Amino acid sequence: MSILRTRPSRVALSASAGLATVILLAGCAGSTAPAESDGDGFEGVELTVWNNIDFDPYQSLQKEYFEQCASDLGIKVDVQTLSGDYTTSLLQAASSKSLPDVALMNTDTQLPQLAAQGVLADLGELGLTTDGLADSVADLGQYDGTLFALPVQVEDYSVFYNKEIFDAAGITELPTTFDELIAAAKATTNAEHYGIALPGIAGDGSTSSYFLPFLLSAGGDPAEVTSDGAAAAIDLYKTLVADGSLSKEFVNWGWDGIDQWKSGKAAITVSGPWNLVDTSLGFDYGTFPIPAATSADTSSVGLLGYGYGVAVQADKKREQAAAALVECRAAEENQIDTATKGGYVPALTSAQDAFVSEVPAAEAFVTPVENAFNPASLGTEWNALQQKYVDALQNATVNGVSAEEALSKADQG
Repeated sequence: MSILRTRPSRVALSASAGLATVILLAGCAGSTAPAESDGDGFEGVELTVWNNIDFDPYQSLQKEYFEQCASDLGIKVDVQTLSGDYTTSLLQAASSKSLPDVALMNTDTQLPQLAAQGVLADLGELGLTTDGLADSVADLGQYDGTLFALPVQVEDYSVFYNKEIFDAAGITELPTTFDELIAAAKATTNAEHYGIALPGIAGDGSTSSYFLPFLLSAGGDPAEVTSDGAAAAIDLYKTLVADGSLSKEFVNWGWDGIDQWKSGKAAITVSGPWNLVDTSLGFDYGTFPIPAATSADTSSVGLLGYGYGVAVQADKKREQAAAALVECRAAEENQIDTATKGGYVPALTSAQDAFVSEVPAAEAFVTPVENAFNPASLGTEWNALQQKYVDALQNATVNGVSAEEALSKADQG
């Protein structure tokens, strides 16, 4: 299990969705100069690219980007989208020394696993840099201080709310603290809908993904299960359930818990940027950052990145060609295009600004990026920690034990 891994199915952006696509694919324009070849360019070099994001428009966009970049660089490229267990496919390819020249990797598990095996090239030595990225984003592509993947997009979480329900409840100020979130959820709870919908199930990674931002925003350290911040986050859930704002059935909801909000059965939810391009919503919505525990605390989120890495090759010209291809793919225009059509936060700060200009609701996702927490910094320990937090949350809300007792018991168990 890994943080922020599984996501609900996405909805492609239609021409009538109201999200204008400001910049069409323009080849590699705007990117820095590609890595140079030792020879006379890259003509005749044939490369393979893997990614595993198999929904449209994303997979079609990636194919377009890489094929245009390859044409500009004189490279022939075979862009493949793999379904199924992508991590296993990557690890098996690494073991058999058959990794593709370029591979998309998530930064929490796939990147460190491959980097630790020594099968990824040092992108810094190939001329790539993290210029234009916030430190929090640049760090996502590194392993033991070496840049092994160039981040092109990131994911985090924010709060979505139904504007009509908020207006009916007379809410004019968006919540910035736990108490204000509790008050808003209570004010929007009635016989027709709950105030808030959050996942509470075990096993699919959703509960820990949504819980982590609240823990962080209460000043908690994810590595310390019994921290005051963790207790404050669990008390938030306990209060929401006790008030009737969060259904007791939330312990049976996973990633599909978003359906409670999408169907109008809840006023508030927490979700990722993919909902920014969801054209199936039948109501006006707004977003705001995860509230902090108190006005003295700082809102924070966990950050997951996706970056392209280059396989180590005996043929250095092939490595250089792959690095040039990655650099071109990471151009600002491509990142903005992916964001407005596919619902990802761009890695480049300049592209994030353009994204917010086109999709104002994206600001709630962009603002927290700079100070976001990287769950990959916990290593494999995070797998066990996630289960402990879910156990504590369920024990505290279902059995009524205190947050402190629930966390202590989960930590010992």
